[in-house]
Amino acid sequence: MRRKTYALLCFVLLASFVLGACAPKDTPTPTELPTTEPPEETEEPTEPPVRRCADGLEGETIIFYSQAGLTGPLSTILGTAFVNGMNDGAAAINAAGGICGATIEINLVDTQYDADQEIAAYQIIREADPPPIAIATYGSAASIALSPFVNEDQITNFAAGLNARAFYVPRDGYTVGVAPIYADQFAGFLQFVSENWADIKPAEAGDEIVVGVIGWDHPFGEGATTTEALAYAESLGVTVLELETHAPAAEYDMITPLQSLALQGANVIYYQGLGAWTSALIGTIHALEMWDTVIVGGVNWSMNTDVVNILGESAPAMNGYYGVFPYLWWNDTDVPGVQQVLAAFEAGGYPDIDKGINYILSFAGMYAWAEIVEATIDAVGYENMDGAAFFDTFQDLGTVSALGLFTYDVRGETRAPRVAQIRQAVFDGTNINFVVVKDFFELPDMRPPAE
Repeated sequence: MRRKTYALLCFVLLASFVLGACAPKDTPTPTELPTTEPPEETEEPTEPPVRRCADGLEGETIIFYSQAGLTGPLSTILGTAFVNGMNDGAAAINAAGGICGATIEINLVDTQYDADQEIAAYQIIREADPPPIAIATYGSAASIALSPFVNEDQITNFAAGLNARAFYVPRDGYTVGVAPIYADQFAGFLQFVSENWADIKPAEAGDEIVVGVIGWDHPFGEGATTTEALAYAESLGVTVLELETHAPAAEYDMITPLQSLALQGANVIYYQGLGAWTSALIGTIHALEMWDTVIVGGVNWSMNTDVVNILGESAPAMNGYYGVFPYLWWNDTDVPGVQQVLAAFEAGGYPDIDKGINYILSFAGMYAWAEIVEATIDAVGYENMDGAAFFDTFQDLGTVSALGLFTYDVRGETRAPRVAQIRQAVFDGTNINFVVVKDFFELPDMRPPAE
């Protein structure tokens, strides 16, 4: 009996334990979490749209940087004509809508053609915001002094100082010529003389061609007679005498170098100078009664309107002078680009004495520059345009015509054009005209080793 009672008690206790363990406990009501709206979807940040030429750049300004000798002893070389041409070219482009709608502005700095001033001016220009994509310079001193800087900064230098080393050492430089390098020009002149010697030689000259070169006592004056050009002369059987120089200053001596060359048997005189000194050379050759005993010619810059103006009533003395001529001239009136230059010149009311190469190159050159800028904007966008992109686009174009008057050439390692005419100053009884005697031909390639 006791055993049954004990078993029953255990069962009851076990049952109460199990039931107690399974019964719900008094627990607080769970706190409801606050409800939140899902986060709004946000767009990934995007780059601003790249503006290309078709988008229009109205309100923007693109600056054409230039540095030259506006004052000082050599300022008369360019005078005011190149400034007028530059301004008129920019104004004409702006009047036609600018560059993709952007307005061209001119930034011109005076350097007096002094190398130190060229560098100082460039150091200021290169810090502009945005940085310049190109500059224009006008002397050999600038080409030589600025070459390492523009190469490092990737800023194209449109250079009228046509020094061979500035262009081609190193080969991938940013100095670009508006005309052939001086060594190419000299070699082309020698080629012309050699091929035509029987027809053009002075009456008393023999078969041997002996060339006397006179140049400025300056890097420009030494630009023709490079090692490569002298070797080319030798290959033609042409003798080139040692370079004679004179100071590019108010006080100069033309008589001594000319007499020295005459005593050495020179029957060709080649002049590596320009401006007033060309007229002095011509006058001195006549005064020494040498004009009929020598062929006289020179580098492209030596054959310009300023020479005729300075000679004045003695202008017929230039009759017979030869020049390397890598561009068109005012008398090429059948060419639309020349017609456009003539119209702008006449609209400006400038005197005829300013109708020289300075105005032509500046006016037409603005159009070539604007074409490269526009192509660069189309290629990379206005916001991405810099010096490197400008030059890359320039090389993609290869050659760029300046209204058909002259052509830039940057194909491959080329940095200056290598074609030119030979023209001769011909007196027609009233005026001196620059007449084509050999049309455009390829000049010998006289670029120096790359080093």
